[in-house]
Amino acid sequence: MRPGLYVRSLIRESRGSGGRLAFFVLCLSVGVAAVVAVAGLATSLDRTIRGEARQLLAADVAVSGWRATPPALDALLDGEAGLQRTELRQLTTVVAAPALPDGRPGPTQLVQLKAVGDTYPFYGSLRLDPDVPLRELLGEDGVVVAPELLRRLQLEVGATLLIGGQPFHIAGRVLAEPDRLDTGLSLGPRAFVSLAGLARTGLLGFGSRVYSRVLLRLPDAASTDAAAALAARIRDALPDAEFYEVETHTDAQPALRAGLRRAERFLALVALLSLVVGAIGVAETVRSWLAGRLDSIAVLRCLGLRPREVVTLYVGQTLLLALVGSAIGSVAGLCLIAAVPRISGGLVPAVAVSLWQPGAVARGLAVGTGIALLFALPPLAACRRVSPLRVIRRDVEPLPPSRLVRGLTLAVLGAGTLAIAVVQARSFAFGAGFAGALAVVAAVLALAAWLLARVVGTLARRVSAVRLRHGLASLARPGADTLSSIVALGLGTLVVLGMYLVEGQLARSLAAELPDDAPSSFFIDIQPDQWEGVRGILESEGASALRSVPIVNARLRTIDGRSVEELAAQTEGDDRRRRWTLTREQNLTYLAELPEGNQVVEGRWWADPSRAEVSIEREFAQGLGVSVGSTIDLDVQGVIVPLSVTSLRQVDWRSFRPNFFLVVEPGVLEAAPQQRVAAARFPDGGDERVEARLAASYPNVVPIRIREVLAKVAGVLAQIGQGVRLLGGFTLLSGLAILAGAVGASSVRRGREVALLKTIGMTRRDVALVFALEYALVGLVAGLIGAAGGGALAWFVVTRGMELEWLAEATPFVAAVVLAVALAVGCGLLASLRALSRRPIEVLRSE
Repeated sequence: MRPGLYVRSLIRESRGSGGRLAFFVLCLSVGVAAVVAVAGLATSLDRTIRGEARQLLAADVAVSGWRATPPALDALLDGEAGLQRTELRQLTTVVAAPALPDGRPGPTQLVQLKAVGDTYPFYGSLRLDPDVPLRELLGEDGVVVAPELLRRLQLEVGATLLIGGQPFHIAGRVLAEPDRLDTGLSLGPRAFVSLAGLARTGLLGFGSRVYSRVLLRLPDAASTDAAAALAARIRDALPDAEFYEVETHTDAQPALRAGLRRAERFLALVALLSLVVGAIGVAETVRSWLAGRLDSIAVLRCLGLRPREVVTLYVGQTLLLALVGSAIGSVAGLCLIAAVPRISGGLVPAVAVSLWQPGAVARGLAVGTGIALLFALPPLAACRRVSPLRVIRRDVEPLPPSRLVRGLTLAVLGAGTLAIAVVQARSFAFGAGFAGALAVVAAVLALAAWLLARVVGTLARRVSAVRLRHGLASLARPGADTLSSIVALGLGTLVVLGMYLVEGQLARSLAAELPDDAPSSFFIDIQPDQWEGVRGILESEGASALRSVPIVNARLRTIDGRSVEELAAQTEGDDRRRRWTLTREQNLTYLAELPEGNQVVEGRWWADPSRAEVSIEREFAQGLGVSVGSTIDLDVQGVIVPLSVTSLRQVDWRSFRPNFFLVVEPGVLEAAPQQRVAAARFPDGGDERVEARLAASYPNVVPIRIREVLAKVAGVLAQIGQGVRLLGGFTLLSGLAILAGAVGASSVRRGREVALLKTIGMTRRDVALVFALEYALVGLVAGLIGAAGGGALAWFVVTRGMELEWLAEATPFVAAVVLAVALAVGCGLLASLRALSRRPIEVLRSE
């Protein structure tokens, strides 16, 4: 076929199909919008992290750790020409407002205290109010605080703030700092002091939990390779290098970016589900569209077009529509990206979002067009089987495809969907798992649709009520779009309800799992010689369920004679959890009695007086690869302590009591450097009074209110859940578009039905009731199966993935089914308005 004829034929074949083509574009654009939004947002955040790498680190190289940096580092840095350095100290502590006029202690607040050198930061902008250099505001007795701290303590700039019991002058407010990414989970607002000011507070005593950080800036002409080379020299020169983290700006927040990749993978698959549902609508629209073009195809065959030329013609039209739908969806996806900062409630900052997303748009166009062609392949293949005889005989239908053709078509469709899922997930395992799960769910929904058609077809003949009989019969009639509508609506209901249940179950579990006798506050960084005084304060304020245990920090050196470095190096693939388990700093305690909420499941509790024993939590022991009878060596501040594993424990972590992975028998660690942690429950108002008294007498002791932490976690989860449900809503919207498209595509046949029903005496209201019953049954079956699938998905994630107790409730399931029915009826009737408005005489004359 010549290009000119091909183009003219494309235009000619589009005439009179505007409604069907509009539904084609709508179904596809909804899914593409979700794909572009997820890809664009992930790319935007990753680009921001990479582009602002120096600002996020505030340096070219940083050396960090919970220990003070050793002299070996100073010696190395002194020999580096042109190198600038500054130091930071970060710790969590409590600050207090001055005493009230009646002599009572002023209000207190947990803060993240950051002590900085004069040249901080090397890169990035530290926004302050007033806008003067930080070193001029601080001195030895100045402090710059976050506006949130001023609001909570009801103070103003110029007031006095007590840090470590020492008075500091509030010199200004910090509006933004370059090397901090606030996720909403910080324990308190930020406060800045100088290094000299921190020394004045007395918070740097022996055993204090202080995070030290050395920031280094290379000469301006230095390359990225120079930063990497300096980091390598530092790692080689540091004694006990495993206790420190050496980063360069090229690392660009690796932990944050890894989390971003995992989130993108999950959201990309949810978005793909929306696109797959939309593609089902595309297939149904193409099928209905071609069903109305059979006469035209027969004429083309009579004019000399070969079957492959006819297929090429309609493939070209489908491709053109797919590009249009994908382009509209890409624009909608960019608009969604622009709205993310407002939708996320501040979880994603506006500065991290960019609308320039050529890669995301290209992915949306490619994936949208590809999946539209894949799902349109089965109905397009039917064009080959239209006989020219249909011009003479209208009852000549296309020949059914052979089993081989059906099998090949299904194989191509499955392989294509798998390939697109792998591209979206960027992982073959995750993509294949998604495609397999999607196939199973779609098969269940398709089976339910088939069974529904069989059952109602039999039942309709036995029903005497006219409206009910016709409504049931409509679902079982030849050419009904029951299958695609139920599959699409069911998938949408599954995603939306499943994500809603996961978020709700997790939020309720966080509150319900807090036992009645659980502590209301934890107190950390208590020095051994402070415990008696701290306990006196806690008890005088009515503390109940008071528990305290010592904590010793150590690292694993060997397991059964093999070094942890060797074991970590042999860890296969991306098993970061095992490497972290082996190399993390361990928090140990020593106890004579088995703690409440702990149960020995293997071995015996302190059974061998001849050996130094350790008891390990069962799952943690599996991660380490140890069992009863194994031996481990611990490095406790440079002293090697050999221990024998004599028992494994099961721990009830939901008790919110102090629990540990490793518990050592008494008599082994008493002389090691240590601190204490305490937990207690207070009557209403007791937490605030205790914090005020501790801030005055023991300012290094850090209180953490459990319910406030849980509330922050629940808030972040709610924001994340909102985003996931938004993407799930795209899936549901795609399903509704399919239903509307199927109804609209069959408007000619629906018009004939309306004319016939009106001719036998039904009013427009009666016909609308017949249609409403049909759509209600579609929504009911889709809602029931989708709700069951969403519940099963949520139950699996909550009980198996999060290991939480399932809190059964019927309201969300009932609401999901009712909503599915209501949306199906409303959408179906709206799409049927044109058919319902037709007069019988118009249909009869057209026949």
